[in-house]
Amino acid sequence: MQEICNLVFCPLIITGIRTVIIITVINCLLMGILHPYFAKKCYPPSFLISQANRIDLQSSMECSAYACAFVLRHYGREAEGAEVYKEISGRRKDGAVYPKGVKKLLQRQGMNVVYCTGNFNALKKEISSGKVPIVFIRTYPGKKWLHYVPVVGYDEENFFLADSLAELANCSEKGYNRKVSNREFKKLWNTSMLKMPLYRHTFFRIGGK
Repeated sequence: MQEICNLVFCPLIITGIRTVIIITVINCLLMGILHPYFAKKCYPPSFLISQANRIDLQSSMECSAYACAFVLRHYGREAEGAEVYKEISGRRKDGAVYPKGVKKLLQRQGMNVVYCTGNFNALKKEISSGKVPIVFIRTYPGKKWLHYVPVVGYDEENFFLADSLAELANCSEKGYNRKVSNREFKKLWNTSMLKMPLYRHTFFRIGGK
């Protein structure tokens, strides 16, 4: 019986491991290499980026470029999402952009960029230091569509987003137009799928040079 189990299950396990390795390599080539970045609780209980900026609204699958444009404006560089989209690489046939394309675009603009996987505390640490991270989340809970959006603030119960997708805006506050509870954000931020099992809780750490 033990020999039969070995004959049946060992090949399945080996095949599974090989599949995961192949998928991970493909993801690294298309999406970019993930850098773990976790933080302990060492930030104020609430924080909101105070620097003036505007939230432009996308008209198509351009959230990557609009998120980049928002961050560039944060660092004092005038940028329009529609124009940035023309320059961005890594576009798929449907117009969506791989994370690698976002990183390359910001680097060409002189930004220091690291694509990370982390936790709530890491995000809050970035924001409270005056930086605007771009998160890669699900557009809607449980759906496969993905969305780039800058995070500009938080409190103990919510994250505050500068969202370029009009239908997702749920408030109109100074500096942000979308408030997402921690519970909801956690669901949206889990982007792990069969085709990208390790890519969840990802975001871009971005700093000006």
